[in-house]
Amino acid sequence: MIKDLLVPLGQFFESNIGAIVRKALAAVGIGTISYAAITTAFNAALSYAQSQYNSIAVDALQLTGLAGIGDALGIIAGAIAFRVAFSSASKLGVIPK
Repeated sequence: MIKDLLVPLGQFFESNIGAIVRKALAAVGIGTISYAAITTAFNAALSYAQSQYNSIAVDALQLTGLAGIGDALGIIAGAIAFRVAFSSASKLGVIPK
């Protein structure tokens, strides 16, 4: 009785496990590489935006600070960072689509 169950199960694993493992490893590898690339690009763009913002004249920076432009840019950057992390997590399979 157990032999009747184990033999087909063993045949299934023998024929399909290689493909299943190969697909899983490829998905994780591609997801990890794309996450690393997107994160690196986002960090580079954010650093560039910060350096350009900080190179504005002091008087203009004080006016933008009074207007709350820095806070608004921080909120926008946080929203973009969340979107990047969320899309990368769904590609990695952490969050279902």
